[in-house]
Amino acid sequence: MGRLIDAETLKQELYQQWFMDILLTQKRSDDMFYALAQKIDAQPIAYDPDKVVEQLEKLKSLVPVNRVLDDIINDKPKELGMLIAYEKSIKIVKGGGVDG
Repeated sequence: MGRLIDAETLKQELYQQWFMDILLTQKRSDDMFYALAQKIDAQPIAYDPDKVVEQLEKLKSLVPVNRVLDDIINDKPKELGMLIAYEKSIKIVKGGGVDG
C-alpha cells in the first residue's frame, strides 16, 4: 500500500485549470499519465506523522508501570503489552506505514 492522500484536495486540484492544461499540451497518453502521476505523487499526506508520534509518545508515557523491567514483566503484563504496542505503533508511523 502506498501513502494516504487527501482525495478531496486532489480532486480540487484536478478540477482546476491544471487538468485542462495537461489535456491540451500533452500529445501522447503516456505523457498524460506521467503528468497525472506526478500530480498524485506531489500530494501531501492526509495526516501529520510527527503529530501522531507525539500523541503516541504522550499516551505511552501515561502507562502506569514501575521503572524496573522485572516488575513490569512479572507484575504488570498488561502494561508491558501496552508499552510494546505503543512502541510498535510509533515505529510504523515513523516508517510511513510501510513494512520493512
